Amino acid sequence: MAKSKKGGFFSRSFSLPNSRVRKGQRIERNIEERQEEEEEEEIDEKELHNVLRMIKTLAVNAKKDFKKKKVYRYYCEEMIDRWIPDLKRLLRIRSREERRHREEADAQRENDRRETQRELRNFSKGYDNKRNRTDEVAALKNKHEDELVRQKKEHDDAMTALKREHQREMDRLLAEKEKLLTRLSQTAGDKLRENNPNFSDLSDPYRPTKLSEMFSELYDNQWTDAMEILEADRQEKRAVETLLNILMKCFELCKESSESQLSSLRDACCGNVKNDKDNDLVKSAKKAKEMRREMATWTLNESRIYHALWEKLEESFGKDDVEKCKLYIQKCVQCCWFMCVQDPALQLTVWTIGTKMDGYNMKSFTKNGQYVDFSVWPALYLHKDGPLLSKGIVQGTNQATV
Repeated sequence: MAKSKKGGFFSRSFSLPNSRVRKGQRIERNIEERQEEEEEEEIDEKELHNVLRMIKTLAVNAKKDFKKKKVYRYYCEEMIDRWIPDLKRLLRIRSREERRHREEADAQRENDRRETQRELRNFSKGYDNKRNRTDEVAALKNKHEDELVRQKKEHDDAMTALKREHQREMDRLLAEKEKLLTRLSQTAGDKLRENNPNFSDLSDPYRPTKLSEMFSELYDNQWTDAMEILEADRQEKRAVETLLNILMKCFELCKESSESQLSSLRDACCGNVKNDKDNDLVKSAKKAKEMRREMATWTLNESRIYHALWEKLEESFGKDDVEKCKLYIQKCVQCCWFMCVQDPALQLTVWTIGTKMDGYNMKSFTKNGQYVDFSVWPALYLHKDGPLLSKGIVQGTNQATV
């Protein structure tokens, strides 16, 4: 083997790592990496002895063969290819190229480490930023949710208030509409009924048709009771004439009193104006008639008119007959008063003896005939020369005169 310092198969000074560090060169290593390298490169003494023993054996064999054959190439190649690298590995002997590769690998690892740390820092920073943004988004979301809930509540309250106000306004407008429609209907009805007795207010309990029913009930009930009382001391015809005269006298007195009351109400409304063409006078007269009709019930119950009528009936028929027919007279006054306060007033008609029987306006009492013997109950008309509301009752006879 060559022993030259420059030549030879391996040189320790050539293979040992250079301990000098170039000026300005700095190799940073972590403690953990150094510990890993030391653990990896710890010398295995047993393996080292084996390698040295094999090298020694090769050297001895090579010496023997060189003396015999002058050849040692085989042993040198085996030593170089197999055992020298193991020995260098065990002794931590590296060539410049290996050192360069090692340094490049270390530098690459350091660069990778730094890159990894930089990426880790960037990732950590990005993660922190993302977490901060997530927290900000969550905080903003909670804030906006609270604000949204508050605004929604305010909106709902405002809508509820608006709906309530709208409903009140609708109710007010509907009530006003109904009031106006009622006034319009009433005005149209008043205009339709004005000077036209063929039309009546259906809400009036004392309209002509109701008075016709009341008049028929008077004949069926109170007249029949009074007739039974009077027949006890007089003939049928005289009793009929008495009751008929009481009824007609009540109608006459009620008509006079109602006209007097209307005159007083008209004077109270417009004074003593006598001009019929005056628009105010016409309105006042219409208002006076309405007031007379509206206060008809009060007039019978509270005023002195009823007592005045009663006194006049006693003067005409005597206290005895008036007392016997008290219930009948009360009902007659009531019916006649409501008849007379109508506009125009209802009309009662009786027939004289000898009048030809008319089936349209009359009906027989107990006897039929071609002529009227005497009137029992007057016919009721809507007004003078107006339509018939209730037929009159007469006693018939076949004799033209009696």
